[in-house]
Amino acid sequence: MFQLGNDELSLTLLDPVEDAARLGMRYVSGCYVYQIDDARLGPLFSGPVYPVDPPPVFDGQGIPEAFRLTVDPIEGRSIVFGNAIIADDGSRGREKAVLERCRWRTDQEEVRLRMSTTQHFGDLSLNLHREIALAGREIASSTRVENTGSAPLPLMWYAHPFFPWPEDGVCCRFSCNVNLPENPGFRLNSEGFIERIPEHDWGKGQFIQIGGVQGHHLEAAMRHPTRGEMTVTGDFAMSEMPIWGNACTVSFEPYLQQVVAPNTELTWSLTYHV
Repeated sequence: MFQLGNDELSLTLLDPVEDAARLGMRYVSGCYVYQIDDARLGPLFSGPVYPVDPPPVFDGQGIPEAFRLTVDPIEGRSIVFGNAIIADDGSRGREKAVLERCRWRTDQEEVRLRMSTTQHFGDLSLNLHREIALAGREIASSTRVENTGSAPLPLMWYAHPFFPWPEDGVCCRFSCNVNLPENPGFRLNSEGFIERIPEHDWGKGQFIQIGGVQGHHLEAAMRHPTRGEMTVTGDFAMSEMPIWGNACTVSFEPYLQQVVAPNTELTWSLTYHV
């Protein structure tokens, strides 16, 4: 694993080679932040089965990011951007056989980790650059995709930060006016925070789409059981944002959906103030 740190925070990131057994085929394997520890408070992030270690690879933990499958299979193979070429038999299984992992070039400093990889699949070709930078209590996660192929590159990316539940179940609020569909797990309170409905069976979890976010940039306040409150901001227009939770964790998932033309690039970032 890679380590970044300063006097206040230490970050643990997966090594795509040495920690391959923890990766699965879901999350981007370069600059995957597995945990952030406060020097005084200890671990700040969670996961669907946290603190079980290792967690199932589909679940993961920390603040991973991912690309949804957006490209049709070719001869029983599919590409997961930032992760691997996988076997694709048309089934809906969560984890499929990994045929070829991304090979990352790495540049590490005390408070910064840069990783880059190249992938090819049919007419598609791309360079993917990832960076995690720590400054004080801010963690900036940046991504740059260069389309070096002859075909448009369809991207559907999302972040999946796993927060521990605050004791009272009041979790997050957003700068845009959001709304929630009727559901048994989440509701909006009078202060505009999303909170859990305690009567719900959280062992089964709850997933819904948050309404009112499309086209807005992410500006989120997240309550935390030991830190008090964190903020998360993004510099891209969201296409959607679900929220999901179970008994261990809660996570809002900002999405970016974009087609990158040949010989162009797309850059975006998330910043966590923890």
